[in-house]
Amino acid sequence: MAKSDTKEWRQEQVIEATSRCIVEKGLADMSMKDIAREANISTGIIYHYFKNKEDLLLQVIKKAFQKSHEQVMETVETLSSPVEKLERHLENILAVPKENPDFFVVLLNYLGEAKHHPELQAIVAKFFRNLRFYVEQYLQEGVEQGLFAPEQVRHLPALLYSVGLGLGVMWMMDPESVDANGAGKLFLQWMLEHLGVGRTEPDA
Repeated sequence: MAKSDTKEWRQEQVIEATSRCIVEKGLADMSMKDIAREANISTGIIYHYFKNKEDLLLQVIKKAFQKSHEQVMETVETLSSPVEKLERHLENILAVPKENPDFFVVLLNYLGEAKHHPELQAIVAKFFRNLRFYVEQYLQEGVEQGLFAPEQVRHLPALLYSVGLGLGVMWMMDPESVDANGAGKLFLQWMLEHLGVGRTEPDA
C-alpha cells in the first residue's frame, strides 16, 4: 500500500472510530483515549495524522456532511422535474434519522458545541448554506420554466430544511408520538399548493 493510501486509510479509520465514540458517549464526554481504544491504535498515531482534537472533530463533521450530501444527490440528480426534485429532497431529509441515525446524533452533538467553537460553527453554517443552495437550484429551474413565480420561492429553502430537520429531531427524541413522514407530506402538500402546482404522483 502506497504511503498516501496508508495515510488516507488510517485517517478514515480514526474518523469512523471518532463518530462511533460520539454516538456512544457524546461529544462532551469523549476523550482521545476513547477514540484510540475504539480504533485499536495508540493516541500517538492519532496525533500523527491530525494536528489536535479540534482538527479531528472538524474532519469528522466534514466527512459526515459529505456522505449525507452524496446520498441525497444520488437520488435527486437523476430527476428532471423541479417539483420531483423538491419532493425527493424532502423525502431524503425525513429519512435521515431513520436510515442514518448515527449521522443525526453526530449533527446534534456538533450543533450543541458550534456556538462555542467559531471554526466548527463556520463548517456547520457552510453545510446549511450548501443544503439551501441545492434547493434554490431546483426552485430557480422552476422559475425559469415558468412553473413558479420568483416571489413564491424566496423563503422556501430555509423553510424546507427547518421543517425537515425539526421533524427529524422530534422523531429521534419521541418516535412513538411523532409521525415525521406524515407531517412531512402535509408540509410538502402546503408547499406545492403555495407554488401553484400539483403533486407529480398521487399518494399511495
